[in-house]
Order: sequence, then C-alpha cells, then structure tokens
Amino acid sequence: MICIVGSFEALPVSGSYDQFVRRPTGVIEKLLGEGSYRTDLDGPVTQGDSWQLGILLAHMLEKSGGLLDSSCAPHGNGVIWASGEVSPAMDIRPVDHMRQKFSESRVQLQALHNNGETVTVLLHPSNHAEIADLIPEDWIIIATERVLDAASAIGVEIAAPSTAPRRQITPAAPRRRRVAIAIAPILLALCLIGYHLPVQALKNAYSYEQAGQHRALLMEIRTNLALRNWVVTNAFYFFEVFYLGAKSERLANALDISVSTDDEHTPDSGEACGEALAAIQRIDGVFPMLPATDCTVRLTVENNFSHKVRVWLAVTGQNDNGMQEVKFRSGADLRPRDRFQTPSFVVNNADLSLYAAVSDRPDFGWRKWFENIIQTHNATVQRANIGRLTDSGVGVFVARQPDDGDFN
Repeated sequence: MICIVGSFEALPVSGSYDQFVRRPTGVIEKLLGEGSYRTDLDGPVTQGDSWQLGILLAHMLEKSGGLLDSSCAPHGNGVIWASGEVSPAMDIRPVDHMRQKFSESRVQLQALHNNGETVTVLLHPSNHAEIADLIPEDWIIIATERVLDAASAIGVEIAAPSTAPRRQITPAAPRRRRVAIAIAPILLALCLIGYHLPVQALKNAYSYEQAGQHRALLMEIRTNLALRNWVVTNAFYFFEVFYLGAKSERLANALDISVSTDDEHTPDSGEACGEALAAIQRIDGVFPMLPATDCTVRLTVENNFSHKVRVWLAVTGQNDNGMQEVKFRSGADLRPRDRFQTPSFVVNNADLSLYAAVSDRPDFGWRKWFENIIQTHNATVQRANIGRLTDSGVGVFVARQPDDGDFN
C-alpha cells in the first residue's frame, strides 16, 4: 500500500499500486521477485498513473541498495525527479500536464541543487521536449522510452525478463499421433486458463477485501467482468452473491439500534418525546415520528456480529430552508456484544432518516461512500453509494420516517 508518512492512511492510488506490484498484472514482482511493500509519501496522490515510473525506480534502487532515507542521508547525493506511466512490457509512456508538474517541483529541486545535491530529470522523450526550456543546463536529463535503459542510466542493473518463446522439437511420428500431440497442449492450456483466470482474479479480490481496500476490490470485480469470460463471470457471481452480499446482510442484521429520549435536556417537550418513544425498542426500517417541538435523543447500538466491527451512524433531516442536513454523526469500534450509546443530540420531526454502515474492515476504504450518502438528498446518488458499500461487503442499515404519519 501507499500511505502518508507516519500515518495509517492509505492513499486513493493504493489499490492501483497493489496491482502495479502484484503478478501477473504488475511489473515490480516481475522484475524484483515477490514481496509485500508499504511505501510512504510526504504528500497525497489521488489519481493518475504518472507516479509509476518514480515508484518503480525507487523499488529498483531499494533492491540494489542505492535508495537512501532522506531523513538521515548526507548532503551531496543524487535526487531523481521522474514522471511517467509504465506499461507491462516495461515501456515508459508519456503523461499529461508535464509543465505544470515540473513547475510546481522546480523550487524544491533548485533548493536541493543549491544544497549540493545532483538533480536528475528522468522522463519520456516527448515529455522532455515539453519542458526542455524549464530545465537548468547543469541538471542531468535522461529521456528514454525503456525502463531498463532508465535503470542502467542511474546505475541500476536489473536482468530483463525473458520474453523469447521456447522452441519445441518433436520427432517424426505418424500423422494421427502428431495431431494428438498438437491437440493435447491446447486442451491442457484451455483447462489451465479456465482454472487460473478465476482463481487468480478471486485471490486478488479476496485479498483486497481482507485488507479493507474496497475501491480496489470493486475495480478488480469490474475489470474481470469486463473480460466477458463465462468462467470468470460465474466465479465472480458466486463471490459477489454468496460472500460479499451475504456478509453485507449479516453485518447489517447484526446491528441492534434503538433510540431513546433524554428527558433531562428537554424539560418542555420531554414528556411528549418520552411518549413518542415509549414503545420503541429496536429500529427496524422505520424511524419513529416525533413531536413538532425539539427532542433531545440518543441512539444505542449493540454489535451482535461474531467479530469486532467499525460502525458509523448518522441522522439526517431538513433544515429551515427544506434542505438536507446532518443532525448527528458518530462512529465507534465495537467488540462482539459491546454496546455504544451516542451523546445526546437535538432533532425535530423534519423528514428524519437514520443511516448506519458497519464492517469488520477498517473504514478508510469505505467511509467516503457513507459520507456521500448522508450529505446528499439525491436518491440516485444515495442508491449508488449504498450499492458500493453492499457490493464490497459492508453492511448498510437505513430507517426513514413514514411519508404520511401522525406522531400520535
């Protein structure tokens, strides 16, 4: 994963980085052997692929012992500024917005150069042509279309992966035997492909779910379904329905949520609120109607799931202008049978809805979807984000007030 240095925050490109590392799609394990990595950056990367060349060069330098910890490195070393996309064939591809990227980096690079560092700019030849007028003459420029040439230019020798097809020589044989020999490898290859494709793809998807990388999980599912391979499609159907879907439903059903009034904080309307909530034990799809006056209430949540879970709760309603607003939001970690009572909050009878999301995975991969649900009144946007949660194995609980209801 890719994180902000000194934190547990995985960046949005962390799922793409995992695919960039992992066989068979990735290039880092292909070049350097299998491994598990955490890469720390001093700032966020939210999108795009221009980080790939720099990250790959850092892996190569780390493997060869040439990568230094910037916090304790002596002055006078080399600093590499690299930008580019890397293809599976180890080609460097040009990227967009190069002048902006280099311009925003130049002040820092110049400071490093003035401090005795050797600055090397490494990129695709077409990108170099875009910024040639911005690069000082005493900086080193490496413009190449091949990763291995770039590695060699910075003093790293990595053996190129073998791509030459193996030549097979078969002795003379009767025609029927030759046909059988020719068909057997094809059948074997088809069997292996039919087995390997879903197994490897499902292993990737399962590992993303286990790590809480829900965005990468959904991307893995969409990517494999787009292949339109019936074996993969059927394998992912069972994975989505009988693992992710079933898990989402179990998590949602394991939440026991109730609402109660806080009479001490509502002396004027406490009796009316208490009467409205007297019969409420557990919220099951319908949020109770309340008096027209403000009520001070609190929620109680119990975890009946078999593992520790992360829960986020929110109550939304309308403000004075009829717009959707979040009345209350809170999160908690609950062990099995743990109970959490929220602080008191004030609501009135104004189109109230309760939203809850629960998972036994960290919330960094799905919290944004929950926030998108509670911050919009657009039903289409809400359904899309609820779908993202449930499709990735997160439980969702929604309770709304009846459309036409008398609080009595």
